[in-house]
Amino acid sequence: MDAKQVIAAKLAEWNLTLSEAELEQLVPAYQNLLRWQVVLETMLRSRKIADGMNFPESEPITIHALDRKGQ
Repeated sequence: MDAKQVIAAKLAEWNLTLSEAELEQLVPAYQNLLRWQVVLETMLRSRKIADGMNFPESEPITIHALDRKGQ
């Protein structure tokens, strides 16, 4: 799935739709977000949380933070 399809699918979860031109404008920002997400996750995983506790491996950390803010 390319970046525009991912963005459109995520927006559809919120019942939002954008034109092709609008989606195209979001692609660079989305790609930048993905790059910084990797940096953030690498930084967070480089330090220990506590004995027996691990950062989530199944989903990106930033997604968990966004889900908590939306509730």
